[in-house]
This record gives sequence, C-alpha cells and structure tokens, in this order.
Amino acid sequence: MPRNSSFIYLITVTVLLAGFAVLAALFGYISVDSWYYMLLAQALRHGQGCSLHGEYSAVYPCGYPALLALTAPVASPAVMMISSKVTNLILLAASFWFILKASRHVFMAALIVLNPVTLIIGMYTWSENLWLFCFCGVVFALSWIHADHRKWGPYLLLTGFLILGCSARYIFGPFAFLLFLCVWPAFGRQLALRVFPSFCIAGLVFIIWQVFNHELTGFATGMPRVPAPEAPLLLVRQFLIALGVNGLGVVIAALLLTGISVRQLSRVQGGEGARPAALFMTLAGLSFLVLAFTLRLRTQFDPYNTRTIGYGIVLVVAGLVGLIVHVRKQAGMARPVILWPVLAMCAAALFSLAYADNGALIQSITDCLDDFQFPATSLAMLKSAGPPADTVVYFQLPVPGMDSANVDNIGEIYYGPDVTLLTPAQGEDGLPETPAALLHQLDGLADQRCYFDFTPFATAADFQTYLDSSTLIDRRLIKGSWQAVERSDLEPHMRTWLAAVFQPGRLIPCRAILDRPQSRQVLFPSHTG
Repeated sequence: MPRNSSFIYLITVTVLLAGFAVLAALFGYISVDSWYYMLLAQALRHGQGCSLHGEYSAVYPCGYPALLALTAPVASPAVMMISSKVTNLILLAASFWFILKASRHVFMAALIVLNPVTLIIGMYTWSENLWLFCFCGVVFALSWIHADHRKWGPYLLLTGFLILGCSARYIFGPFAFLLFLCVWPAFGRQLALRVFPSFCIAGLVFIIWQVFNHELTGFATGMPRVPAPEAPLLLVRQFLIALGVNGLGVVIAALLLTGISVRQLSRVQGGEGARPAALFMTLAGLSFLVLAFTLRLRTQFDPYNTRTIGYGIVLVVAGLVGLIVHVRKQAGMARPVILWPVLAMCAAALFSLAYADNGALIQSITDCLDDFQFPATSLAMLKSAGPPADTVVYFQLPVPGMDSANVDNIGEIYYGPDVTLLTPAQGEDGLPETPAALLHQLDGLADQRCYFDFTPFATAADFQTYLDSSTLIDRRLIKGSWQAVERSDLEPHMRTWLAAVFQPGRLIPCRAILDRPQSRQVLFPSHTG
C-alpha cells in the first residue's frame, strides 16, 4: 500500500474519531467506572500510588488510570473528563495504524475502530480502550516478527504490549494465554516458538501481580468474586441477544466499508501480511467470546453487553473481512479510487453514530438544542449540599441535574473523597448485608459525623421501590407462560428493619437510628426479647 494513501486513511480515521471525541466531551460519557479510573489517576498524580481512600486498590487495574495521569495536564476531574477523551482518540487512532501496518488491509483496519461497538466504548472513559490498543499492538508485533524474525525490537514490543494489556484489564491475562494458542495456526509453529518467551514473561508478571494483590487486599482482583446467581439458560439467552444486537451493527458497518469501496476490491489475495493477521484476529475474537461467556457464567459482574463481549464480535467480523475481502494492489491506481474508502469510512462512522447505544447519542444531540450544560463545568451539580460527614450510609444517589449529559455519579464525588461510605445492599464478603452486621459496624462510629441519607426518597412509596429492587435470575415456563424469577437485592431482615427506621427526605444522624427500638432489638436481641 503506497505511503501516501496510508496517511490519507490515517488522517481520515483520526478526524472521524476526533468528531466522536468532541461529542464525548460535550455530553460527558462518564460512568461509575469512569470516575474510579479518574480518582485513581488523581491519586497517582498526587504521589499516593494506586489507591482509593488512602489505601491500595486492586479492584480497577492501574494501567489505564496511569495513562490518564500521564496525559492529563492537571489532576482536576473536570480536566480529566476532557483529556481522557483525547487519550482514547490517540489509542484508537494508533490501533487503526497498527492493524493497517500489520495487514495492509485498509478495510479490516478501519472496521476495528469504525463500528458502533468501538466508537461507543471509545466515548466512555473506560480501560477497554487501552485493552484494544494493546491487542492491536500484539498483532502489529507478531506481524513484524513474521516478516523479519531476526530483529529484537518487535519481541520487546510484544512483551510490552502483553504486560500493558494485563495492567489494563484483568481479563487480558487469561486472554493472553488464548492468544498464544492462536499464534500457531495463524503465523506458524516456528513463530509460536520464537514468541513463547514473551508470553511467558507477561504471564509471570501477571501472576506476580495477582499474588501481590492477594497479599494486600485478600483477593487476587481486589474484591470477592461471587458465583453468578442467574440460571445458566438465562445467561445463554442474554449472551445470544447481546451477540445479535452488537453483531448486527458491526456487520452493517463492514458492509458499508466494503460495499461503497467495491471498486477497490479484487478476486485475488493482496498483501502478504493480510491473511496471517486476519486469521489470528478471527481466532482471537472467537477465543475472547468463549472466555467472556465462561467467566460471566461462573461469576457475577456486568451482564453480557457491548462492553463485555463487543470487542470479541469486532475482532471476529474484522478478521473475516480480512480473510474474505481482498484489496486490489494500488500501484498505478487513479486518485479517485482512494476516495471511495474514505467515503466508506465516513459512512460507517455516520451509521455508528445512529446505531450505537440504541440511538441515545442522537437523542442527546437533539436534547441539547433546548438545554445544554457542559458536564466538565457543571460538576457542582454532582455534589451534596448536606453537612460535612465522616461516615454516610447511603442507598442511592440523586440523579444529576444535567439532562443533556450522560454522566453517572458515585458516592466519592457526591459526599466527598474522605467520607467512609456504607451501603446496606452488600457486605465486605460480597453477600447481602444484614442489619446486625451494619449496626455493629456503626456502633463505634455513631458519635462521629455519621448519617443515614434518606434524602433521595420523598415518600415511603419511593423508598419501598428501592427496598423491592431485585435481580432477574431465571425465566421459567409456569402454567403455559414464561415468568420471571427474581432475587431480592436486600436481605429480608434488612428490608424489614429499613422500612421501620425510614424517615422520608431526611439526613438522620446514626446515633438517632441506633437509638430506635427497632435497632436496639437487632443489637441486643436477648435484652429486648
């Protein structure tokens, strides 16, 4: 592929990605996880290491927060909300360039980033963006070694990308093992043996890191991993639905890229590096889908959705495009022919804009015409107006008043980073909390600035909705119809006790709650019986 056309494609992709980055900055795209990544980045910038509340945190791997800390001009949350979008832009543009250089297949490279899955993930401040960058870097390094195995540079790159990927998301650790298994059929036995040390080094680093986490937190990933409560058949159904919804969007983007650029396609394979890289990507995507499905089948975390399985779909479809669609050699081609892939990239991006997140982005653009608030300058809306506190028992946070923005809130932002936050929904072991355990924990804190925050609930009916919240765990055929089987999110005794001590719309001192007869009965059952 001529160098000029490669740079034209890179500029086109970068401009399109920049458009999405601007939209992301305008409308926030900050989730709960996004806040924790930024809080960890702040801690790193302040010399506190990978910590939350002054203690080492391993729930969120520190690779992506470290990158945010390096690329943010200052450690302010408002600035990081914007700089993180620029960071994601650079990661995605580099991912495109890695695949383009590795395969010389412009459509496969373009599909990696110009699809509804990658673009919506790229708008959020999420570590998946670094994950994709590292995977594409692995493909680039393997293709470089495949072309010239005598240079030591690509081996160092491969090792670095593997280690960085493990620091981005924990799932990259077992995924790296599967990647090694994909190297043999894609690039050959000799290359697999040559890169085996790189995978071993990365695996050793990952294991040492897991042991380190366990020593400091008691868990390899910083938190207990509880078994999935859902029935296996329900999870299979949810997986297939997520596969279909996300797969459809990626397939349509692939058809736009190749259909509009049909004049640049050929019946014969073009580019020596395309087939090994494409086959590796296809196998890697299938491996990722199997891994993601299996992990969620065994443990409880985010449901099957764009974020959890989307990249697996992207890799499979992009790999198949590289295997099936052949790019015509460009020697002597007229300039207008280069225009068609550029137009195809624009079409894929516009389609993704409309399809991603069920059209929510288009709705945000429409809503902002009536009332727009720039999230980065409206953070005061996310903070509590209540009195200073040391400890807060909270139930849910008020919905931020930024109607046109896609911004979640977390307790550390609403109440302040130095406040100890407790929730009745889950104990330290990951299981539903009991009223006795919560009250005994509060007994020594009640004389400090400790509160129960009932302010989000104006009426008892509002609070009852919270108490009745549940998780779908199965669908069963009962009396000829499919009926949902749900599990309460709160322990039964906790629901009863909370309903008894609830006071609508108020911030209640913990001492007042502990002195209630219902609380005394829980704390001292033998004296009240």
